[in-house]
Amino acid sequence: MSSTRIEHLIDEVQAAFDRRPTDIEPGLDVTDGALLQLRKACRLLAGADSLRDARYDTLVIEASFVAIERTVEFRLFEQGAMQPDDLPGTHPGVYREAAAAGIFSEAIAADLEDLWRDHRAKTYFDLLPRLKTRESHHGISGRSNRPSGFKTHTSQASLAG
Repeated sequence: MSSTRIEHLIDEVQAAFDRRPTDIEPGLDVTDGALLQLRKACRLLAGADSLRDARYDTLVIEASFVAIERTVEFRLFEQGAMQPDDLPGTHPGVYREAAAAGIFSEAIAADLEDLWRDHRAKTYFDLLPRLKTRESHHGISGRSNRPSGFKTHTSQASLAG
């Protein structure tokens, strides 16, 4: 995929986000920013729960971390420590803001940040050596599981087309 194509797709996504939704997701039609964050956290957990049985572990882990953040944001909004326009914009930032507002200690904020940074992605990368061993033991190449048209280059992967 060329840079020009990627830039075009990013522009399309940005335009889609710039359009105001005409229909709000059921349950999220509230005017209180704190309640909205809490309901989003609940929706994320409900979605993760339904995906867990289907073994979409990646989505379950990611949704769980985002649900934690939305819950923390709920408390920040509820206590008046933050407004919707003031969201930190980073995963660790929300934990630091919560510690600064006294929602939990600096140690808890650091633990949550470490959990997010050290273990979220690590869950998958720790499996790679075992998967490679299993593939080599069975004479399987990881390439056989790639979609048709998938090409790898020295440092870049792209879909042909």
